[in-house]
Amino acid sequence: MPFLYDLFLIYDNIVDWQVVFYIDEKGNEPVKDFILAQPLGAIAEIIHVFKLLRIFNVTLGMPYVRKVHESGIRELRIKHSSDYYRILFFALTGQKFILLHAILKKGDKTPQGDIELAIERMNDYKLRNIPES
Repeated sequence: MPFLYDLFLIYDNIVDWQVVFYIDEKGNEPVKDFILAQPLGAIAEIIHVFKLLRIFNVTLGMPYVRKVHESGIRELRIKHSSDYYRILFFALTGQKFILLHAILKKGDKTPQGDIELAIERMNDYKLRNIPES
């Protein structure tokens, strides 16, 4: 049991990035709502990839994370069964990942409209949550 306790201590010291759900002006959390509407197995896989993101933070790359726009928007890539999920997010100073938009992917590429929506939400988040200097 001491080994397991030591492992938790190491994990606790490594994991200092937060995964934060975007909240719009009306209090809606679209990514959280999307995730909770998925089957339990998919939710478990999504949570597993969130843990990887917290542990490896900005160094996590393919096959889990890919940059999709020069604005800093990245996609979290999650496969469960035959489904492919994408969660669009950005990294924020202060060791936070802000989850902006989520989709069940249908084609080869993430649709441009979904990327644009994530950019709008990123700009909204920054406007409402980051004080101007």
